[in-house]
Amino acid sequence: MGKPEIGAHTGSGIAPDNTMASFMEGIDSGADIVEVDVRVTKDGVGVLLHDDSPLLHTHTFAELSQPELLTQWNPELGNHPVVRLEDVLHVSKAYPVKLNLDIKSPKSIEATMRTVVELGAMDRVYITGSSVGIPKQYPGAQVIMNTPYLLTAEQESNYEEFMKQVCQKAVDGGYAGLNMHFVTCRKEIIDAAHALGLKVWVFTVNESEDMQRFVDLGVDAITTRRPEKLIQLLKVC
Repeated sequence: MGKPEIGAHTGSGIAPDNTMASFMEGIDSGADIVEVDVRVTKDGVGVLLHDDSPLLHTHTFAELSQPELLTQWNPELGNHPVVRLEDVLHVSKAYPVKLNLDIKSPKSIEATMRTVVELGAMDRVYITGSSVGIPKQYPGAQVIMNTPYLLTAEQESNYEEFMKQVCQKAVDGGYAGLNMHFVTCRKEIIDAAHALGLKVWVFTVNESEDMQRFVDLGVDAITTRRPEKLIQLLKVC
């Protein structure tokens, strides 16, 4: 059984999430994959941001880069400038790392994929988050389908049916795998997904005992805010 890829979650170091400093911390951690969140500005520029902001819908990228607006639209940025998706795609070319582009809304899909295609980065990125239609519209895209963040009572009591529906949806949609919140992921779905040729990713796994459990279960990637901890764990596995 192979070891899982290590995904450095946005903000895996001390810098604010979705800044260039945070992105470089993810690269420097030694992770195989660095995750960033992507939204789009009024003028169609993909930028790194997790939460939505009304300013995104009323201002261009150039306007949002001005100091007087910067702290309004994301106070946690401090003195860090707004980062375009284009910027991290350019920077990452120099490193042996892939990106996980977590697209945060359906409205951000077109701008994200346009940038990926224009920069010839399709083979260097995975897509998660809002991804409906991407596998079929962009052949060759490595899209990992997000499954429900939490299970309903019905899904908990009939996990087998949930598992079948999720796997079939991924196959029918042309996805490469499942991206699962770790509390919803069980051995049964990992085995079923693998039997269908689907990868299984889990997020966001920060405790050593959880990391070890999913390594033992044979998942294909683990996203964590503690990539160094996972790297050390895998060295002794």
